[in-house]
Amino acid sequence: MSLQTSRFESQQVVNSFNLFVDTEKTSLLGHGNNKGDECNIHLEGNSIEAGDGEIIRLSLTNFTMFNNIYNVNVNNSKFRVRSAGSSASRNNLLLLKHQNYKNLKDIATNFVSVLQAELVAIATANSGNATATAVTAPSADSMSSTDDRLFSVTYTFGGAHNITSLVIQTNENDGDCYALMGAKRLDNDSGDADTTFQSFRVTIASTTIKVEGFFPMQRMTDPYVYLRCGSTNNGLEMSALSRPVAGTGFNTDIVNSDILGKVFRDVEFISFHSSTNEYFINLQQRRLSTIKLFITDKNSRPLGRLIGDRRGTAAGRTSNADNTGVPLATDQSTLGNLYFTAVVKVEIVKVRNPKMLESQDPPKPLPARLAQAPYQRQDYGNPRY
Repeated sequence: MSLQTSRFESQQVVNSFNLFVDTEKTSLLGHGNNKGDECNIHLEGNSIEAGDGEIIRLSLTNFTMFNNIYNVNVNNSKFRVRSAGSSASRNNLLLLKHQNYKNLKDIATNFVSVLQAELVAIATANSGNATATAVTAPSADSMSSTDDRLFSVTYTFGGAHNITSLVIQTNENDGDCYALMGAKRLDNDSGDADTTFQSFRVTIASTTIKVEGFFPMQRMTDPYVYLRCGSTNNGLEMSALSRPVAGTGFNTDIVNSDILGKVFRDVEFISFHSSTNEYFINLQQRRLSTIKLFITDKNSRPLGRLIGDRRGTAAGRTSNADNTGVPLATDQSTLGNLYFTAVVKVEIVKVRNPKMLESQDPPKPLPARLAQAPYQRQDYGNPRY
């Protein structure tokens, strides 16, 4: 689609109404496959139609949902540790605890604890000293504290740890942990082929190991929730917003968009209210009988889940203590508290005056009793000769 198709002679609203949406019980009262974060709204006998020279415009005027999603989840908690020692090597994918964190210190402390357990296991496998203590930075208790927000930890072992090589990677394929920790992102569409890339600065001595981040830390990686509409429209978006994992998406800057609006995530609520229609889409269809609305993160992934994960739980209790295992309940979006309410303004907009063919109507044929001869051909009752 080119922008030429978006240029209108005029824009006059000829009809408008509000569509009130509440997805809490859509699987019970609506379509059986609906979920709280993904629903198909069937308009039944109330289909929306636009006439000649008219378009259908959808505008987001209000959106509200409870923030029942962890800031650190499966999409930003993973990092990989590759190690070698005097007699053994390891390659493990580690995860931060899935939960909300009040400050950077809490995130750093959890990262240090997870990494420390792995370093102890590496040292043990290489017959090294398995006693390690850690000194962690940053120590700030709030984002407004005087601090550089740079991650740093020094592990001190009781003796030689026998670890000769340590590579810590935050791979794009594994999510957005690099942004949390202020590390370098490994862009590698082929997966784990690059085994030497360092996301952190690692310094190894005989009895100590120091790990440092390169950039300031942050408490979350996705401050917005994106409300998307499945109907074809003339919106545009950067291709990064449609790239759930490495190796997918498009090799262009701009692609057609399905984003209806982006909503800021506050501490307790995810909400938006507008009276000036900042977020709207113009549909490329003249008849609308079904509206598909769903919410994703910035990379078009389900909230708090991996791409393709159809389990309906974004956050909650899992099979292990750090909430990184299999969810004990997989129906947060149907029987739980993962749902949203919204008001979508629907407008029929007249954008041009179509020019119709203007010609004189053909005359009516004479009645049969006045015809001078039987019809031999269509000539409106005139004789053939």
